[in-house]
Amino acid sequence: MTTFRELEAFVAVVDMGSFEKAARSLDTSQSAISRLINELEGQFKYPLFNRNHRSAQLTIEGQEVLRQARAILRQRVNLMERFASPEIVASTLRLGVTELAAVTWLGSFVVDLRARYPRIRLDLKVDSSIRLYEQMRDGHLDIAVVPESTRSANMTRITVGSAAFGWFCAASRSIPKTLKLSQFEQETLLLQGTGGSSGNQIVNWLIDRGVRPANMIQSDSLAALSGICAAGLGIAGLPHAIASDAVASGLLQEVTVALGAISMAYILLIRIDSITDFHRTVAELVKRNCNFDSAMATQRRAARR
Repeated sequence: MTTFRELEAFVAVVDMGSFEKAARSLDTSQSAISRLINELEGQFKYPLFNRNHRSAQLTIEGQEVLRQARAILRQRVNLMERFASPEIVASTLRLGVTELAAVTWLGSFVVDLRARYPRIRLDLKVDSSIRLYEQMRDGHLDIAVVPESTRSANMTRITVGSAAFGWFCAASRSIPKTLKLSQFEQETLLLQGTGGSSGNQIVNWLIDRGVRPANMIQSDSLAALSGICAAGLGIAGLPHAIASDAVASGLLQEVTVALGAISMAYILLIRIDSITDFHRTVAELVKRNCNFDSAMATQRRAARR
């Protein structure tokens, strides 16, 4: 008789791409995964995996079993979520967020998540939006919170919040508080690395308004970008949550530009073939906590007052 453990191992091997990675994701040994897959395959007339390939590639029959296995596991999660006490529901949430989420609302979300599911295991990935999408596509993540511009084939998109950006430069610079567009275009712009990041959205936003940056310095890290900005190397497009502490400490100053600044919408992604009531509950918890405009350290200082 097929067991849930066998189905979990089968889906994990497909999603993770190998028996070794599946074992790590399920916190077990590779030999245990191999045994579970062999026991599962022994119940079918045809093999589920094509052994002619080094990676775990499904046969046609394996693809049909995968579809049914996902449905069975999804129904089990829905059953537990609906009728079992949250205190006894043990699950793993593979969550992907960008740097901005990690330094703003993630902490309060984790508190709420563990209050709702005391036995949950959080497998967290902090990365760029494009890499988070790739991991969602390949089945390595259950949920990702990314900018709205992120592509998302075969995924449910849920709007969760937005982040206000501004233009900032070193406080030591003698610069008009309000820049004319001609002055702004002569500045070196400091933006997050492109390729699905906030910098890519800002560049497109500027181009839509007839502004083509002549010179840019890019960094994948928003914190590093803030430091480069404080060193006086240009004007940075930063979320207010990232720049606020540096402004308060006298390292940065905000500059007003005639065309304004972008407000970036964020969405939560869930694979359509994997969504459960558990994931819907997690999405509600994200929406409840999703405040991109206040850094976690600022929130804690406010709470202590």
